[in-house]
This record gives sequence, structure tokens and C-alpha cells, in this order.
Amino acid sequence: MDGLTLSQQTAVQHVDGPLLVLAGPGSGKTRVVTRRVAHLVERGVPPRHILAITFTNKASQEMAERVHHLLPDCRVRVSTFHRFCASILRQHAGIVGLQPNYSILDTGDQRSILREVMNELDFDLTHFTPDKIAWRISQLKNDLVSSEDYALRMAECPGDLWETVTARIYPAYQKRMLEANSVDFDDLLIHVARMLAEHDELRQSLDQQFRYIMVDEYQDTNAAQYQIVLALSQRFPNLCVTGDPDQSIYGWRGARIANILRFEQDYPQAKVIRLEENFRSSPEILSAADSLIANNSQRKEKHLIATQPSGPAVKSLLFENGNDEADGIATRIQAAVEAGRWRPSDVAIFYRTNALSRQVEMALQRVRLPYQIAAGVAFYERAEIKDAIAYLRLIANPNDRAAFIRVVNKPLRGLGETSRKRLLEWADQQGLTPLEACLRAKEVTPKLGAKAAFGFKLFAELIQRCSLADSGSVSELLETILDKSFYRGSLASNAQEDDIERLQNLDELVTAAKQYDEGAGDTKSLSGFLEQVSLVSDTDSLDSSAGSVTLMTLHAAKGLEFPVVFILGLEEGLLPHERAVREGDRHAIEEERRLLFVGMTRAKRELLLTLTAVRALRGRLLTSIPSLFLSEFPHDQELQETVYGVGQRFKAPVWDPDDDTIDVSADLDEEEEDSGPSVSMTPKPTTKVIEPPHDSSSSKTNIGHTKPASRKSSVFSNPLLTTAASLLDGKKEPVVAPIGFQIGMQVRHPRYGVGQVLTVGHIASRRTVTVAFDEDGRIETFVAAKCPLQPIGHDTE
Repeated sequence: MDGLTLSQQTAVQHVDGPLLVLAGPGSGKTRVVTRRVAHLVERGVPPRHILAITFTNKASQEMAERVHHLLPDCRVRVSTFHRFCASILRQHAGIVGLQPNYSILDTGDQRSILREVMNELDFDLTHFTPDKIAWRISQLKNDLVSSEDYALRMAECPGDLWETVTARIYPAYQKRMLEANSVDFDDLLIHVARMLAEHDELRQSLDQQFRYIMVDEYQDTNAAQYQIVLALSQRFPNLCVTGDPDQSIYGWRGARIANILRFEQDYPQAKVIRLEENFRSSPEILSAADSLIANNSQRKEKHLIATQPSGPAVKSLLFENGNDEADGIATRIQAAVEAGRWRPSDVAIFYRTNALSRQVEMALQRVRLPYQIAAGVAFYERAEIKDAIAYLRLIANPNDRAAFIRVVNKPLRGLGETSRKRLLEWADQQGLTPLEACLRAKEVTPKLGAKAAFGFKLFAELIQRCSLADSGSVSELLETILDKSFYRGSLASNAQEDDIERLQNLDELVTAAKQYDEGAGDTKSLSGFLEQVSLVSDTDSLDSSAGSVTLMTLHAAKGLEFPVVFILGLEEGLLPHERAVREGDRHAIEEERRLLFVGMTRAKRELLLTLTAVRALRGRLLTSIPSLFLSEFPHDQELQETVYGVGQRFKAPVWDPDDDTIDVSADLDEEEEDSGPSVSMTPKPTTKVIEPPHDSSSSKTNIGHTKPASRKSSVFSNPLLTTAASLLDGKKEPVVAPIGFQIGMQVRHPRYGVGQVLTVGHIASRRTVTVAFDEDGRIETFVAAKCPLQPIGHDTE
């Protein structure tokens, strides 16, 4: 029991009966689990009766090593869920119609099987892609819905087109898998869960064998995993689960936070122990994180207690735009490294979506700081980005064989590998480029099928049309390619989170192309952009002997820790994610809040949160709205806010008296645009300490000096920003401009038609109204005093 706190000792010494260990971040739960295993053995429990289950191979290996260190002569079973189920299934494969030597297919093999099945069922793979079907089937399996059950459900109550299609493919896919004596990863769980439910002798045998079960990260279990654990804890309910509802961030993968929340209902005799002492973070970080997560309703009450000494205040950094944000972070890290305060490896940069990493990567390259992308790939190495660039390469150089091979069947056009190889071989014989061969595909020998020949011809004509559309603007050409090729449309038709993120990455690439166009001016060219992209991708080797700055998504940060953490994009639509905001789903907002909580509690000594006044998204500069979460930090402690550029380089909008809209892009200096590594941007910070809110009725606010809003002190009152609290807090009245416009109001414009007011505020001395129009989705900002907007249903006299 050496080195354990009182609550840790209590958890370790608990032997019989169910136990729920609510373990806050940095509370030493892995130590508790491993010490508890050792204590059970010391109390006479045979190691063969103990089972410890984790979620990742890394966690499983770490736990096994710790157990072996404590019990070198004992073999305790430590496993992941999938490995444990694979072992059970191997021993009892015949129950589900498999042979013991079954194969476990990876994602690529699974897609191949699905593709074959869908072809045999005559589905159009251009629209109903294997990826989309696989994602839906995985959802069903995680919810313990078998192919038979799903087909029966659809027969009794037909769903939409996708559900109907899935109901046909799912049974055929499972039949093919059985014929191949194969399973996918989800099958490992659903087969075992159903075996335990339908074969009580087997369940009793395993229940008898594993009398003491420990499950780590219980808040991340799905329905199948929950049923497996429940089935094995009937006769001997000596189940110990560790986890934290506040760190449940994988709902989109099928994880059910309800599993840990209802543990005491499932096991009324359960003992609950809270591990609240945090051995990782400073009191300032924990206070902010605790205050944030207290706003969630789906949780078990607990409070984080700091054991580390006091450190710097949590900082919120407001930047003009995404370029300034990236450069401000990079120069801050560079200065701290040069001063000897930080090492590059001390620093992690987290973001909600991968699209935010591009500008940060380029900024780190400019200051020559080594970095690594964790649990992901660099921006220009991502598949969708390489696909889009391959299209551009093929337009620039029709002889680019590699680019042709990469995109000729992306999105799916029914041009398979056999047909492609046959066409390329014929092209070589005739001395033609791939595109020239495509135009003459009917002449290829051995003869191509009519569908393939027609598909190759359409592809070549697509590239020709895009080439003719090249007006010199790379961003316009890129938009044309993404639309005419239906690359963007094929992703937009799907609701998967991965595809939504791919779309965001493509939007970020369009933004990069626009910045290149603006920076290069009259010298812009497709070859110039491709050269710039190539230089970014093939960066000179960096010396990593001193370590690297780590970049990763917030989801990938789970389980890690760093002395210094930056979290980017504390803005509505980014964090919380736009889908959660748009749908107004309270549970989705709570998961986004948990995601931020996880990111914040990775920081040991310093935590910096960033946001921008305007951000380039989808190729447009949009006014940012500070995240709701910024209003939820403690109001009883000072929050240091560092404002880069705002009030220094931010000029009044360019205003044409004959134009009622504001061109936000004109607010940015040319040097802020990212035109390549040769541009040097070193913003000068202005640092203020924000005091707790006082009566500000007589105070004046301008762009250069911010004051706290009337809510908790961390909300910015910068006139460029509309606070999220005013939009989402039901207790607040809607923000009303003096001229009568309200957020959410329907208005009509003589040129753009009907729209909805998004924000009201002012830029410089002018009152403004920002409206999203229904017809084409455009967003425009107007000078409120002179715009012809007419509130619908209001008297305009």
C-alpha cells in the first residue's frame, strides 16, 4: 500500500462484491487496478480466476507489465476486449458456424467483401459505397442488432432508402463472411455476446472461470461489451469497473455513457469510490476544468483536488485570424524554447478537427520547430488532399501516370484495376498519354467492356473541361474539380464523422489555394501552387534530437499528458462542433464539453486556449463566435487574455457608400495571407489581465482593449464577437441592435432574397447585421443603418 492515497488504498483492498471506481484524470487509476490484482492474489485468489480488460493494446501491455513486475511468478489474464473475445470465439467457433481457424479481416479486406456482395446485388457503388454500408453495419453490430433481426425489422417497418439498402446487404455480407470462415472486428464482440445470451452453459462456465473481473475505461463500453461483462458477472458479481463519465468522448463510435451511469442500478450492492486527487495538473488548470464540466448533467458528482504546486493562470488567446493564431502559437513556443523554459517535446497542440492543423504546421515550419502528427497524418498527406492535388497535377501534366492511377476511379466510377491496367498497357503500345487513351477507349485491345470504355472517356472529358476552366485562379479551378468530379458530393451525401472531416479538410485546401492566389497576384499559376504544395510536403529534415512539438486531435489526446497544452479554435462550430450546435442536441453539446475537459486535463503546468475574431472556413472569411464553453470557467480568478494584432493591424472595414455589405477580407493586411514559407509573420502581443466583472455600464469598449462580459469573466466583450452565451443560454434575451434586428429574425433583401439574421453587432463605429440567405447559402454582413433588409412580418413604414 506504499505510495497510495486513502481512497486508492480503499479501492485496492476491496475484494468481494461490485465496485465502481470513479477515477478523475491524472488520479492514478492504472496503479489502483494493478495493485488490486496483486492484492487479490495475496489474499489467495487463484490468478486463473482474475480477468483484467482494457481498450487498447498499449494500455493492455502497460498493465500486464506492471502486474508482472508485482507478481513475477503469476500469470494473470490482461487483455483487450477484442483479444479476449477472439480467444473465446476460437474455442467455441462451431456455435456460430465458424471453424477454429477463422480469419479476422482488416478494414480493407472487409471493404473488398462488401464490394463483391454489392456488385452481385447490382448496387451502384458510386452512390452506395462499401465504406458507407460498412459504417452502418458496424453501428448495428455495436448495438447488438444481427443481420436477421435487422432484415425482419425492415420487413415489418420499412425505413428510408439507406436502411432498406443496408437490410439487403447486411445478411448477404454475413453469409459471405461465414462462407469465407472470416469475421470482422465487430463480429468478435457480437458473436460472443450472442453466444453468452443464447447458451447458458457456456455463460455459466465462463462466469465460474472469471470470478474477479476488472474493466478499465468503462465509460467507453458499447452495448455488446456491456452485455458481455454483465453476462460474466452473474454468479460471482465481483466486478470492478474504473472510469469517468466526464471523459466519455466516443459516443460517435457507439460508446454508451449510460453504462457507467447506471452501474449502481445494475449492481445495487456496489461500493463507489472516488479518486479525486490529481497528480498531474496545477490547481489553476483543475479549477478551470472542474468549473467547465460541472455544467454537464450526465455525470457522477466529483471534484478534482490538486496535489501539484500552483502554476500560471489558464490563458485565453484571441487572434485576428487563423494565420495569426498559428504564427502566434509558433513564435510563443519558439521564444520559450530559446529561453530554456520549454522543450519542444513539452508542448502539445490539440484541435477538434484535422483541418485546423495546416496553418499550424506551416507556422512551425517557418520558425523551424520540429513537430509530429500523432494518431494521424500531416495535412498534405491525407488521402482526400492527395486526391485533390492529383487532379490538379493531371491537369498541369497529362503525362502524370501516378496522378491518373490515383484519381481515375475516385470517386468510384466503376473503372476497376483490370480495366485500368489494360488501358495503360495499350496506351504504352500506342505511345499515348493515359488521357489520350481514355478518349480512344473503344479501340483498346483486348477489348474493354462498354461501361468501362464509356467511363474512361467521361473521365478524360472531365479533365479537359476542367483544363479549359483554368482562368488562372487555382482556388476556382480546385472548386470546379471538386464539384464536377462529384468528389465533394460523394462525401457530402454521407453523415459519417470521418467524411465530414474530409470535407472540412478539402475546404481548408480551398482556403490555402485562395491565400496563394491573393499572395501571388498576377504571377499566380497552377504550376506555382503545385510547387509550393510540394515544398510544404517535402520539408527539409528537422533535427528532432531535442524532441518535437506534438499535434493531434482532442480525441487522440485521451490518456496522454504534456507540460504545456494549446487548444485551438474555442469557437462555436469548431468546439462545440457545428453539428452539435446545429442540431441543438443537449447530449451532443455535453459530449463536446467532455472533449474539451479531456483536452484541458492533459496539461500539467500551462494551458492556453485560442480563438480568432475571423476565421477562413470553406474558402470564406467568417466572423467567429466565441465558444459557449469560455463562459463556464471560474469567475473568481483572474484570466490572462493575450490579444495578438487586434487593435494594432485591424483596420476599419473598406466601405463603399453604394454597397450595403462589408468585405471582411479587406480587413486583413496582405502580409497576413499565407503565400509560402518566405513570408515572415511575428505578431506583437498585447497582454492584459482581465479583472472580475464590475459595473461596466459607463465603460466604453473598443477593438484594442477588451473588457469581460457580464457573465463569468472569460467571455470576450470585443465588439467584433457575438458571445455564444447570448445565443445558447435560454435565460438571456436575444441580442437586439438599436435598429431593431434580432438574432434569428427572418429578413428579405431585394437582391439576395430571404435569409436569417446570424449576428448583430458593430465593426469599428458602424452597426452591422450578418445574414445567411436561403437561396444559395451565402453569408453577408451589412451596415445596419443603410441596408435594405426588410424584417419579414414586421411593419416597415
